[in-house]
Amino acid sequence: MSAVTKPLDKPAAGRGASLKSEFVAFKTNRIVEVASHLFYQRGYSSCTLDNVADNLGVTKPFLYSYFKNKEAILAAICEVGISEALAVLETTLAGEHRNHKALLAEVVRQVGRIVIDRQEYVVVYQREMKHLSASDYDRILRLRHSFDHQIAELIREGIEAGEFREDTDSFVAVWIGGLISWIPTWYSPGGQRSADEVVDQLVSAALRLAGAE
Repeated sequence: MSAVTKPLDKPAAGRGASLKSEFVAFKTNRIVEVASHLFYQRGYSSCTLDNVADNLGVTKPFLYSYFKNKEAILAAICEVGISEALAVLETTLAGEHRNHKALLAEVVRQVGRIVIDRQEYVVVYQREMKHLSASDYDRILRLRHSFDHQIAELIREGIEAGEFREDTDSFVAVWIGGLISWIPTWYSPGGQRSADEVVDQLVSAALRLAGAE
């Protein structure tokens, strides 16, 4: 093997591994997307892996090559919204310095859009989380608590900076999280209010709860 050929082998292998990883992620996401829609329409208990496989045009053994069972697919669905919300929160907080009011508004705005875009996922999470294993339930609940905790810390820092009322309790972070989670119960595409209007009202309500002047 020449000195020229040898260094070229590693990048080629790296590209192959990257493509394989992207392929697996694409297939996994596609399974979660289709299953989420079916669980949303039919309910988790009434939907089988055969239904999911049929809608994907694959065999049930194909599903088992990505998920060990139906509950594992449900866990992945339940994790989507909160994982994306946490990513938005952490990216926003780590970004350019802004006042706490602006940071809270930006986080609520972006997470509100996630809930609207992932509405079926969120409904499945709220309706079917009781079917998760204890370990998956606790893991996803910890993610939710992490989101609430970081919002509470943002509010606390805003109070100290004089941007939120002094009598604001940082526990309102839980109420803000609840407002965001409740979007699917009163918003529907094509309804009287557009997604932008809903998000604007959500941000205003969150800022009022936080005691923004």
